[in-house]
Amino acid sequence: MDTYFASAKRTERRKFKNQITTISHNPLMDSLLKTSAGLLVILNEDRQIVSINHAFLDALGIEDIEDVLGCRLGETLHCIHAFERPNGCGTTQHCRTCGAAIAMMTAINDNQIEEQVCAILSDKEGNFDDTCLLIKAAPIVLDNNRWILVYAQDITQQHFWTNLERIFFHDISNILTAVYGNIQLLEAGLSENEEIKSIQTGIERLIREIQVQRTFSARKQSGLSVSNTTVTLDYIKKDLRMIVSGHRSSYEKQFIETWPEENVLLKTDILLVSRVLSNMIINAFEASKPNDTVRLTVHATEDYVDWEVWNNTSIPPDIQKRIFQRHFTTKSRFGRGLGTYSMKLFGEKYLSGKIFFTSSEEQGTVFTFRLPR
Repeated sequence: MDTYFASAKRTERRKFKNQITTISHNPLMDSLLKTSAGLLVILNEDRQIVSINHAFLDALGIEDIEDVLGCRLGETLHCIHAFERPNGCGTTQHCRTCGAAIAMMTAINDNQIEEQVCAILSDKEGNFDDTCLLIKAAPIVLDNNRWILVYAQDITQQHFWTNLERIFFHDISNILTAVYGNIQLLEAGLSENEEIKSIQTGIERLIREIQVQRTFSARKQSGLSVSNTTVTLDYIKKDLRMIVSGHRSSYEKQFIETWPEENVLLKTDILLVSRVLSNMIINAFEASKPNDTVRLTVHATEDYVDWEVWNNTSIPPDIQKRIFQRHFTTKSRFGRGLGTYSMKLFGEKYLSGKIFFTSSEEQGTVFTFRLPR
């Protein structure tokens, strides 16, 4: 199979040299390249670079334009997937969900201007870097030749901080929803003392969340300060039940929990642990249908504790490949699809744990959070 997405074909060498000559002698293209304040590259219909402006060359750290002529965009950006297959950028399975590839193919096939967010993981001599680009691809016809203008804007930091702010409100919303659900149960005449206690716990947790976010915002360069305390699995279980039991995503669905008989002690940040686990469970509820079951299974060993959350819905293979990628979302451009991203961020970066999953149509989906003891 030559390709999983875009055409593998590249322009014949002699024709490509003629294309470079045509572009270099076109006054309009020359003016665009010289006056464009952003990053601009001109592609032929086989997505090969026929010209590029100095701003883009500087951003790539390239001095000689000959080093990029004939290459495709992902190849010049050192995308880790660009060289997975012999035919290069645009032809791998990952390219089907690449914003840059989608924008370019829309311009080529549909003759329309298209703007997409491109989340790219690059490898420059062993140095890996996450970058988020806003890509706009526009077709243009000059002297019976058709070109694709590609404008790129680095929105990495903007996207990162937008996500962090959105994660905060996302998680706060989950907690407030739980508190509201508990109030509804209280109004229905359930045990007053227990429900009031749940509401009080929710409010206290909300206060702690706000304090954490205030610290996070004040330390944008260094990140979050983790507060480790000794907690029991029973405490974590009660904290989770407070959040999950009142959340609207759990309505009309069954929740089955299996915890170890031993009340294991952990030294960790309970707030962050709870945020990771509540996102795992709520995501499973949101992916499930009415009358479906979500299962939480907890295993404890001498070295770690595993929380496994299962639901019967599988994740499409294309989405599986990018489920944790920092800037990737299947929803809107900014600030959506944050549950899995925040799980990875808090669970691994700040708690030194491990987040992973398996998913298939036969077995459903299992997300696992492994936390060292």
